[in-house]
Amino acid sequence: MNQRLETSFTQKILSPLPGILLLTSVAVFSWFITPRLIALHPFMKSLNLSDFIIAIILGMVLCNTVGIHPVFKEGLKFSTTLTKTGIVVMGCKYSFAGLVKTGSEAIIIISIFLFSSALILMWLSRRLSMSPSLGACLAAGLSICGVSACVAIAPAVRAKNEDIAYTIAVVLMFGLLALFVFPFIGRWFDLSANQFGAFAGVGIVNSAQVLAAGFAFSNDAGVVAGVYNIGRVICLPLVVLMLAIMVAAEDAKVQSQLASTSKMRIIMDKFPVFVLGFLAVVLLNTFGFLSKAEAAMAGNFMNWCFLLGFSSIGLTTHLSDIKAAGFSGALIGFCVASVKAALALIVVLCFLR
Repeated sequence: MNQRLETSFTQKILSPLPGILLLTSVAVFSWFITPRLIALHPFMKSLNLSDFIIAIILGMVLCNTVGIHPVFKEGLKFSTTLTKTGIVVMGCKYSFAGLVKTGSEAIIIISIFLFSSALILMWLSRRLSMSPSLGACLAAGLSICGVSACVAIAPAVRAKNEDIAYTIAVVLMFGLLALFVFPFIGRWFDLSANQFGAFAGVGIVNSAQVLAAGFAFSNDAGVVAGVYNIGRVICLPLVVLMLAIMVAAEDAKVQSQLASTSKMRIIMDKFPVFVLGFLAVVLLNTFGFLSKAEAAMAGNFMNWCFLLGFSSIGLTTHLSDIKAAGFSGALIGFCVASVKAALALIVVLCFLR
């Protein structure tokens, strides 16, 4: 019995190692090659390349050409953990006063865009005769925080696997394009770091791509984008509850499931606990528990957490999944997400500095 437990424990420790080594190799290579690519030609510099974007692209190239052997897959499941760890450590970039200023702006703008886009998408899905569960998945994925929002809403509305796959495909399509287009737009309109962070935080639908685009623009923009991203995930439980109630009005099974579940329970289950870690680090920095040297080390650690996380995301992004959305999915996703991004740009140009 003890031998079996020891064997099982050893397998759990060793099985992720190949994948971790692979994503680390992609991250280190991206970090090494990016400044050399930028130095090749002025055109390369104009592409606004960053090691974060190179890591995602390189990972996708490997995934969709030679493929990823099953032995690596266990170690590639840590992308969310790595990016959330980076967000927690990002607290060292803020004092409490700075967070209140940026965070209050973020909550106001995010709340307006998030709830309105979710309601519009639910209305559109009904007009297009989609199933309520698919409409809810699209509304969550394209209004809150992409893939994680889709996964969060799925059990509450009894979504099918096809609904989830469809939504993720739409989210990934727009997000991959946004990684390259948003920094160009930011340079074109000469946006400040605060403006671009808000623009990316509102206009890009997937959390990881929000951060990647933000840091591709500048380090300060990435930090601001991270705060807007936190604002989105804080609202996640409320939007999940709102969409579940809307679907329950059309689906008796969802209505029965919702009636037997405490509304507060739904909110607590979906609450992003890592946000508390971020706030704890902000307070440590505010009260002087972190020296400048320690804050600098934490900043480097944050960058590597994001770089490793984005490498893992690239290595698990299958272009064949994106095809699953088809033309209608692409049309809905791009129209709604593009309008949302355009309105976000107008708001940051008019109201933020």
